[in-house]
Amino acid sequence: MVLAACPSRGTPPAHPPGAPERTFALTKFVGGWRWLHRTTEAGTTRIEEERWRFMPGPSPTQLTGRYLREVVVSSDDRKPFQCNQRTSYTQRAVFDLTVDVTETGYAVKETAVRTEPGPCDHGFRRLGEYEAAFAGSTLVLQWDGGTQTLLQIDARPDPLPRDPWPAEVSLAGAWRWDASTYDREGNVQDETEWWYVTPRSDSTIDATYRRRVTVRSPDGSRIACANAASWTFDDSFVLDGQREEEHWHFHELAAEPGDHPCLTTSPVRALDEATVEQIGDALILEWRGKRRQVLLRPGERNN
Repeated sequence: MVLAACPSRGTPPAHPPGAPERTFALTKFVGGWRWLHRTTEAGTTRIEEERWRFMPGPSPTQLTGRYLREVVVSSDDRKPFQCNQRTSYTQRAVFDLTVDVTETGYAVKETAVRTEPGPCDHGFRRLGEYEAAFAGSTLVLQWDGGTQTLLQIDARPDPLPRDPWPAEVSLAGAWRWDASTYDREGNVQDETEWWYVTPRSDSTIDATYRRRVTVRSPDGSRIACANAASWTFDDSFVLDGQREEEHWHFHELAAEPGDHPCLTTSPVRALDEATVEQIGDALILEWRGKRRQVLLRPGERNN
C-alpha cells in the first residue's frame, strides 16, 4: 500500500512574484508624471520632455502605461537645419509600457513605440527596460548607463492618452515655405511662398503658389536699381500633379512674373517640375537641378 503525503491545511499559498507590500505599493505609480531636460551641444539647444501616465493593468501585480516623448532642437546660430530648412524642429514618439512587480522591486518595460512622421525623424526607436524605485514624491528609473527621475503631477487613474498626431494627413490645403539667402551682390534675399493644393481625384491635383521676394541691403545702404535699401516683387504660378506610386510629380503650367525696375534683366520665369514626397505635415519637393524645398503647414511648429 502506497501512502501519498498531503499538504497541511495550514500551509499558506505561495505569494505572487514580489513581496505583498510591493504589490500593494503599485498604486503609487498610478497617475501622471513628467520629466524635462535641457542640453546645449554643437551649436544647438535640445529640450526633451516626457509625460508619463500609468493606470491599473490586467492583474494585481501589473500596470499599463504610456508616455509621450517630445524633443525640440533649435539652432543657436539661427542657421536652418537641412532636414526641414527651418531653425528648429520637433520629434515626437509615444511608448507603450508595462510595470511588473519583481522579487526585488519593479520592472518597467517599453512594449511598443510609434513616431510622428516628419522630415527630421528617421522613425526608429529602441525599446528599453528600467528598474524603478520611489524616492519621496519622485520615481527613479535606472538602466545600464543612466538614470532618470520623474516628478508626479497627479494621481488620477485617467485613461492613457492617444497619439497626439493624426493617423493620416491630407495633401489638400495650404502650405508655406520660407528662406533667407545671399545673392551675388551680397544682399539678403528673403523668400516666402504660399501654396494651395486642391485634389481633382485620388491621383491628380491642382495647385497654385505665390512667391514674395524681398531683396535688402544688410547694412541699409542704397540698392542702385531700386534707389532704396530694399525692394520686393511677387510671382504667381499654376501647377498640376499626378501620383506616381508613393510620390507625386508636380508640373508648373504657367507663371505671372512680378514687375519691378530691378527685374528688367530677368522679366520671365522658366517653368519647372518637381518630384514630391509627403512626410506627415511636410512636403519635400525635389526640383530639377537638385533644388530642394520643404513646405510646412502655415502656423505649424517646425518638425
